[in-house]
Amino acid sequence: MESTNNVVDAVEIKSDVIENRVQKKNWQRDISGGVVLILLGTIFLLNTLGYLPWSIWSGFFITMLRFWPILIISIGVRIMLGSNKFLKLVSDIVWLLLLLLAFGISIVNYTGESIIKEKLINRFPFLVTINQSLNSSNIEKTDDIKITKKEGDTYKEMDINLNVVAGEFNLVDSDISDYLTLNSKYSQNGGVPSIKESKVNDTLSVDFKQEYKSQILQLNTESEYNLVVGQYLPINKMYLNLTAGKTNLTLSKVKTKSIDLKMTAGDTSLSFTEESLPERIDIKLVAGSLDISLPSNIGVEVNSNAIAGNSTFNNTKLSNNGMSQFNTDKAKKVIINIDQTAGDISIKTK
Repeated sequence: MESTNNVVDAVEIKSDVIENRVQKKNWQRDISGGVVLILLGTIFLLNTLGYLPWSIWSGFFITMLRFWPILIISIGVRIMLGSNKFLKLVSDIVWLLLLLLAFGISIVNYTGESIIKEKLINRFPFLVTINQSLNSSNIEKTDDIKITKKEGDTYKEMDINLNVVAGEFNLVDSDISDYLTLNSKYSQNGGVPSIKESKVNDTLSVDFKQEYKSQILQLNTESEYNLVVGQYLPINKMYLNLTAGKTNLTLSKVKTKSIDLKMTAGDTSLSFTEESLPERIDIKLVAGSLDISLPSNIGVEVNSNAIAGNSTFNNTKLSNNGMSQFNTDKAKKVIINIDQTAGDISIKTK
């Protein structure tokens, strides 16, 4: 009977030891996971309060893609550390410091002027040095691409499909002799512009994308692309697939029927006159900042479906779900459909 009691006591002691180990492991996970959530929540709070632009997330995304091997290295280090609690805690601290560094680089390199950015640079000037060293290896190249108007062309309209990963992209219309021209400045390792033209019935279809020789390791935020569209053909459909970076679209005379905008992050501005105003703008915004400038003498219908973020019309907040109408007495009208996960959308008339 005594031996049985000893066995039971031994089992209970072993069970207590295992439970304590599990609790300690859970405690470590709770601490590191909790700190990460606090960090991310703080950044989101600064976004929603307007102290940091949503473009910081595109910068963070690009920065992490550029240094993703560090993640593999850190996982390997944790495996090698085994059950050493102290070294694992040190590893967690180092990983959190790297996350903070990535956000610091993002604020310095991918956001405009702000009080937070100014204070960050004053307190940690090495962030500017890191940013300069990251971009110093980019050897610039320039290219000019044209799609010329040929005798005998029977095009009646144009479709434009733009896929922008990073950098600055500007699109304007002008009275030029070509259908379009593209001037590009980019790194020799990434962001090489590619334009393909094709004919679909009476439509000139144009596809733009950036090509990266080293895939995601060479995202160059200093790349710049200036696309000028001639005023010969109306634009039937324009597709904008924007991953990050800064995009400016300004149309003054070219009539555009519809625009389909899918935006993951970054900063984008769209500007139209009464002559170039599209009938419909469909927006799918994950994060980032979007500014839309419209002529004042038109009707506007906004259909919103937003999870978070902020949307305004002439500085008046729009409903997250539902339809809002403005200037309903005007004959000319644009319909804007918004599917918003986060970020800022500002619609203004001028």
